[in-house]
Amino acid sequence: MRVARLFRFPVKGFPAEEIPEADVRTGRGIRGDRVAAFTNGSLDIPDDSWHRYSAFTVLKNDTDLQKWQVALDLAEAADSSQPAVADPSATVTLTSPQNETTTFRTDDRDTRATSADFLSARIPPQGDFPRALSVADQGMFDSQAAGVSIINPATVAAISQTADGQAALAPGETELDPLRFRGNVLVDGLAPFEEFALIGKIVRLGGVRLAITQAIERCPATTVNPTTTAVDVNVPRVLASACGHLHCGVYGRILESGLVSTGDEIEIEGDAPRELVKTARTPRFMTVLGSQQICNDIVEVSLRDDQGWIREFDEPGTNLRVHLDLGEPFWRTYTITDVSDDIVSIAVRTQGKGSRAVAELAAGQSVLASGPHGTMTANRVFGGTTALVTAGIGITPSLGLMRGAELSGTEKIKLFHVDRDHRTDCLWDRLQKRAHSRQIPVETHHRDTASQGRPGHADLVDWLAGCDNVMVCGPAAFPRAVLAASAEAGVPAVHQEIFASPNTGMSEAIAQCSPAEVTLENSGTSFLWEPQQGTLLEALEARGLRADNSCRGGSCGTCAVSLAAGSVIYPVEPAARIAADEVLVCSAVPSGPISLGI
Repeated sequence: MRVARLFRFPVKGFPAEEIPEADVRTGRGIRGDRVAAFTNGSLDIPDDSWHRYSAFTVLKNDTDLQKWQVALDLAEAADSSQPAVADPSATVTLTSPQNETTTFRTDDRDTRATSADFLSARIPPQGDFPRALSVADQGMFDSQAAGVSIINPATVAAISQTADGQAALAPGETELDPLRFRGNVLVDGLAPFEEFALIGKIVRLGGVRLAITQAIERCPATTVNPTTTAVDVNVPRVLASACGHLHCGVYGRILESGLVSTGDEIEIEGDAPRELVKTARTPRFMTVLGSQQICNDIVEVSLRDDQGWIREFDEPGTNLRVHLDLGEPFWRTYTITDVSDDIVSIAVRTQGKGSRAVAELAAGQSVLASGPHGTMTANRVFGGTTALVTAGIGITPSLGLMRGAELSGTEKIKLFHVDRDHRTDCLWDRLQKRAHSRQIPVETHHRDTASQGRPGHADLVDWLAGCDNVMVCGPAAFPRAVLAASAEAGVPAVHQEIFASPNTGMSEAIAQCSPAEVTLENSGTSFLWEPQQGTLLEALEARGLRADNSCRGGSCGTCAVSLAAGSVIYPVEPAARIAADEVLVCSAVPSGPISLGI
């Protein structure tokens, strides 16, 4: 690995400057990086103090910032052996798209005030508070602890292949520019996505030591083309559909100050202290322990989470996402059947190129995975009389839900499973055993369609009568039939998830859904949601209704609102975690009539 290019961003949200060498300081980051930030007027910010990005004018909220130019002149560097301090003086010149300029010094309040007035006249506010150019000792990074962001151009090129296949690239554009991801360091010498293997490691870049602490979630700032300044590719949505996650790049915490130059080697020194590494559901490498065929074409694969994160977030009913590079990014979602300490087991049906590749992974191999993901968890599904209604391989979520869950408030469990020629009997037997191990009455029904035929509408209504909750999973036509039967049977809550495939665009996944009525509790109004309206957030905005949002990709959780009644579907599973009675409107569509607390 080598350092290919170096960048700093003198003013938060504005374009970068490329530099041949970087002076990197503990507690401060690259000298000259994020030395100032321009407030957006939404909050009253204390003078010269760090604050979250929401207080500032940033690219994802004002994409015109990319049209500006930035030049930085640093005062003579202080002794890097001394404790971290703010840059003694940095002179910043900003040039508007109309070629007008303003210059300020970070240590001069008067010039900062003058430049803030200049910017206020040209950049729209997001509130009524006075606007200012703010500085802070540690710099205006997204997190209060300054650091260095690292981007692997090989990963960006792999994402570009899929973006091109989705016709997401702008005309004439052959690949995404790594500068979209606003990294400090671009690296050579890594395979696509291999940078995620650096998480939890200490690396040396020239004279700098970093602890690689986390993957970087991407936001709408990446929709801006750094060359043309046009908003042209919805990168978060491409990432979600093509890669199965919203991450590109890794973040390093500075352990030792020093200089780094382009061409410097990057060496792995060992493991980082565990307390520095952020526990997350994000992509990381797992080690294959082995696999076993459990029936017919279903294999159970066991993996060790090398970061040990799986146990931190484990909930019955969640799933694991496996990410492979099969000529282009690939991912599939698999039900978690068991978790024991750092070891997670998944059920894989060996149909299709990707799932066969997962099932055939050899012991000792490393594989990129993320999770656990999923909103159809035991604490959401169970309560009162609960029916788990499945068909074929769709039985695996029931198996996951039933594992070791504390089903408080559950009075009775009904298990209904449909398959052909008893092809999933091994899983049905395991599910019954788990269910009967609980101190809850269990009713079981198995239907072999080869000898008994498919259940009709009247059968399903009869099965679901008196249920408080229904979980359904199976081939596309089966959930639709169960949803219709649940509505006639008067079931209060129906739970389902769409297991989207790689390269499935959000609109294609939403197109599979049925129209539904959406009631807005606070206003007492309602409207008919239809697939062509897009996500709930898009449907609300089209009606002039405002819902807080930021990433619009299911990552940040800003758009969570109360789900007062009904249930929703997430066509592409979001990463943000929310309460059981909330919904991420940027990523969800209704699975039937719903009521939102807005």
